[in-house]
Amino acid sequence: MQLKSGNAVLRLLLVALASVPCAALAAPDLSGVWILYRAEDFAEPHLTTAGEQFREHYDFGKDDPALSCIPASWTRVFSNPNTPFEIQQHATKITLRHELFDIEREVPLISDFDGAQHVPGNPELPTLGSSVAWYDGAALLVHTTDYGDQTRVLSTIRGWAGLPQSPLLATLERYEVIDGKLSLRITHFDPAMYTEPLVVSYLFDAEPDFSVEVYGCEPEAAEVLTIDADNGVD
Repeated sequence: MQLKSGNAVLRLLLVALASVPCAALAAPDLSGVWILYRAEDFAEPHLTTAGEQFREHYDFGKDDPALSCIPASWTRVFSNPNTPFEIQQHATKITLRHELFDIEREVPLISDFDGAQHVPGNPELPTLGSSVAWYDGAALLVHTTDYGDQTRVLSTIRGWAGLPQSPLLATLERYEVIDGKLSLRITHFDPAMYTEPLVVSYLFDAEPDFSVEVYGCEPEAAEVLTIDADNGVD
């Protein structure tokens, strides 16, 4: 697997995981419909000079790609309240269906990191990159690269709005059910914009009676979502 330059920490992590016989591990049950319980932790960002300049010039009311029905990043997608998503587990892939922006993402499951090819989760949404997935004990891990340059914004949520991303961005998502809730931790590796990895954590409630409905985003009707970073979702 070839990783983008600057992701030395992530490279070491994946090398270590490569020695784990993934196929021999029983897959955890993560399937079902989930909805945001709360954003558990949004770590203080440590920005480079370029990252600070980008955030300083970000205009919350104009620069949010969601105003054009474009998801800025997976972090932005998972931060949205009241829009469920579904995890479907298959023998060779993971399917994630998000109500927000009607996103359907397919990620291949791999058992050998040597030569593994990242695959676009949704070719119609290049801003969301290319991914591979594997199981690590009771957790599902998804590694994503190739986010492209169509959006340079990682988060547009009020309180964290204007956090940047560059084409060097790589992310590692870790999904795990803990005490009946789905825990998701996303680690962002972007040496162009951050001096150290940015970690964002979420908790989701299981909603077996919910379904993923059609979102039907229309740019002229798009609204700016607000979140109080101290008190949770408004």
